[in-house]
Amino acid sequence: MADAPSEYDYIVVGAGAAGCVIASRLSAVSSRRILLLEAGSDVPPGKEPADIRSVFPKAAFNDEYMWPDTFVHWTTREKSPRLPLPQGRIVGGSSTVMGMWAMRGRPEDYDAWAAQGARGWSWIDVLPYFRRLETDIDFHDAAHGQDGPLPIRRQATNEWSPFAQAVRSAATRRGFVEISDMNRDFGDGHCVLPVSRYEHSRASSGICYLTAEVRRRRNLTLITRINATRLLWENGRVLGVEATREDRSIVRFKARETIVAAGALRSPALLMRSGVGPGRQLKDAGVAVRLDRPGVGQNLQNHAVLYAFVWLHPRYLEARGDRPAGSTYLRWSSEIDGCPRGDLGMYIRSYLVWHELGRRLASLAPALATPASRGSVSLQGPDPDLPPVIEFNFLSDPRDLQRLMIGLRLAHALLSDPHVATTSGPRSFILRNPAAVSRYNRPSRWNAIRSAAIAKALDLYPGAAQRALARVAKMTPIASFIDDDERLADFARASVSGTGHVCGTCRMGLSSDPEAVVDPTGLVLGADGLRIADASIMPTVPSGNTHVPTVMVAEKIADCAARRRD
Repeated sequence: MADAPSEYDYIVVGAGAAGCVIASRLSAVSSRRILLLEAGSDVPPGKEPADIRSVFPKAAFNDEYMWPDTFVHWTTREKSPRLPLPQGRIVGGSSTVMGMWAMRGRPEDYDAWAAQGARGWSWIDVLPYFRRLETDIDFHDAAHGQDGPLPIRRQATNEWSPFAQAVRSAATRRGFVEISDMNRDFGDGHCVLPVSRYEHSRASSGICYLTAEVRRRRNLTLITRINATRLLWENGRVLGVEATREDRSIVRFKARETIVAAGALRSPALLMRSGVGPGRQLKDAGVAVRLDRPGVGQNLQNHAVLYAFVWLHPRYLEARGDRPAGSTYLRWSSEIDGCPRGDLGMYIRSYLVWHELGRRLASLAPALATPASRGSVSLQGPDPDLPPVIEFNFLSDPRDLQRLMIGLRLAHALLSDPHVATTSGPRSFILRNPAAVSRYNRPSRWNAIRSAAIAKALDLYPGAAQRALARVAKMTPIASFIDDDERLADFARASVSGTGHVCGTCRMGLSSDPEAVVDPTGLVLGADGLRIADASIMPTVPSGNTHVPTVMVAEKIADCAARRRD
């Protein structure tokens, strides 16, 4: 890559799923000078570590690739503990470490964006960008792309685990239809999730967009292990960023336009530390207000989820080896007043963790595909080393509690199906002490040995071993409370958690909307030279995993940025 000049046309803050797209697309024109900043380490093409190449993915259990200071409250700080949320700090961001499920969401999701003021973001507007980003291996029609950077494929039915096959049969008996392509058929039903991966390795945004060819461009500069901490201002215009290197030295970069792509938790924090956000909150946090935008840090969304587990019989385990974290999925409608179609989903998995113990656990995880509750990101103070307070406020809308209860009851019914029960133990359960099991998840030789020993005990002495684990992990049979509305609601409130599908904290909208933060081209309302291009600008979370929608957002915003300059 080129040596760093003193000033750029574009600074892109964050080389995650969105930032890699922005840098790659904008640098395609050689006259544009692009600087891409990333707080984590690089993943050079052809030199990816084995756990990052892994299609499982094993990288999800490696703390070296994660932000060490991302802690969240699933409800509020008063009602729920402060817990870690894995967020990728590495080139490619969370797309380098997570599962790579490649759901677009439903057309109604994007039509709702347009109705809320994000003009130009309806389904008919975004479909060309979904097609642009992908090469779909399985389907070749007008709904899919064939020459985009991200390969999209699906696990063949004959490769599904016995547990997944059994759940599909149980779902069919309950009236669920089979969907061959969830990115084109948007009705309720059962499917296998599309995944962004090559045949034998993962396909993150960093791998697919920052290729060796792209990195050879002399107009693109990538600097890693540097953390953007504040925006630089002059007369109401953003001139660039101030950043801190690993040695704590401070450096400043200037550009005609700064594009923030730090993610839905860090983008609003960067804006707020720079004086852009709710005026009263900023003053209380000791930050001088430059631009009072009440919506910054508000409208936080995620897919709330519960987990039901079963132990698999030894003869029905998935094969060993570096195989995809294959998942089948249910999508259905709660029929609750005020909730859209397809508002519930359920992840079906039978290979949860890389070690032998993880091969013996299967789960059904009902999730809110279209949550109604909203949370927030707020500052504790102006110091960039002081992490923000993140409160998802899950289940604050009573419809969300009602729908998760419906979801867990369906999960219990499916796991109780006689055909499913032939592959697993007789009882489904929840974990009240998940840390007792998750402590074995960090990749190490010792954890591999320990988990293998426990797995062997489960095979040889299933009753005694399961009873011992039940005491340690506080496993509670779901049957003991599933028919009691009050106890089920108490469990949901105490056990709800979230996925990594975080969005909404700098949402798009009209300039007349006081809660909007950016216009439909990503430009921050009221500020010159500043744009946002990540999941934070989504008005509502799509009803599916957010990786591919985030890449789509970046593709579209890159077009907007290029058209403004060219």
